Amino acid sequence: MQNLWKSLITISIMMIYLTSKGQEKHLELLDTIPDKLGFAGSFGGKLGNGIVSAGGAQFKDGVPPWDSGVKIWTDKLFYLENEKSTWVELGKLPFKVGYGASASFNGKFYIAGGSNQKVHFNKVFEISIDNQQINFVELPKLPISLANCSFSQYGSNWFVLGGQENVDSKTALNRVFKLDLEDVKSGWVELPPLPDNGRILSASAVNELGLFVFSGASLNDGKRKYLKDGFKFNGVKWVEIEGCPEAITAVSNPGVELQKNQFTFLSGDNGELVDSELRENHPGFSRKVFTYNAEKNTWEITYEIPSQIKTERGELKKIIAPVTATAIHWNNSVVIIGGEAKPSVRTNQVLKFK
Repeated sequence: MQNLWKSLITISIMMIYLTSKGQEKHLELLDTIPDKLGFAGSFGGKLGNGIVSAGGAQFKDGVPPWDSGVKIWTDKLFYLENEKSTWVELGKLPFKVGYGASASFNGKFYIAGGSNQKVHFNKVFEISIDNQQINFVELPKLPISLANCSFSQYGSNWFVLGGQENVDSKTALNRVFKLDLEDVKSGWVELPPLPDNGRILSASAVNELGLFVFSGASLNDGKRKYLKDGFKFNGVKWVEIEGCPEAITAVSNPGVELQKNQFTFLSGDNGELVDSELRENHPGFSRKVFTYNAEKNTWEITYEIPSQIKTERGELKKIIAPVTATAIHWNNSVVIIGGEAKPSVRTNQVLKFK
């Protein structure tokens, strides 16, 4: 019996080791954003040969709202040239803003909409880099101001879905807009509205099979209802498809197609603790990685974000599963910059998942 227990213990230790190694194989940490608190709701995407993170919000000095903390927005723009380099602050956005839509095309970076504490925006900018100099070109505005939307991109086609029109909006939008980044002068085209109620902070993805939207939250007089449903726009109309296993509201957008017709979504808020009073004792958001197979119309939980990983130096680093961040498809991986670690708490971590 004693030998049996020794064998079981040995096997358990080996399984833990192999699981840890497997997690490290899939997940890495890149250089952190040079801000001790980090930001949620930042714009993010590819710019030149690197990636960019711009705007977003945090609570001043990390003080939460239940202790009279104040939410503040930033206009800082950070740039990471490659996976081994460090972030540098290259400039500032035209104004302080976050929680809008991002896109990348032909080496340029695009932002649309967003909000700060006073207003929601409809402005759209093309951002380019030349010899470490950031340049802005204002593009045709969105038909309405909006923030807390979802977004995705296929080729030159950039889609923006749902959100809220104003700071004090008590309902969510169901409107959908598209901009062709190869023909920006033609402006935004409005597509058929999302079925049912509007939604904020939903998950979006797109490829040649269609435009997809999942989860998010509807608003009834400002109160959230967490959704799990799914819809696909087939070029003519929206049709209902398989919904998520659980709500993934505020998941990093867009869903990234790491494998053909399979979209990866990391983390998300399932809404189970929305009415709790946990405050600083909140455990954080989901650590599940969800994959939607657009060809089979099925969902699978394909991975779980570990609570810590070992770095190349052998150090154990705590890993945050963030929400309200942007997912960037870069070097065959998903890169997520910053985000919300738990209510009112931001992170400056940069995750690379492959």
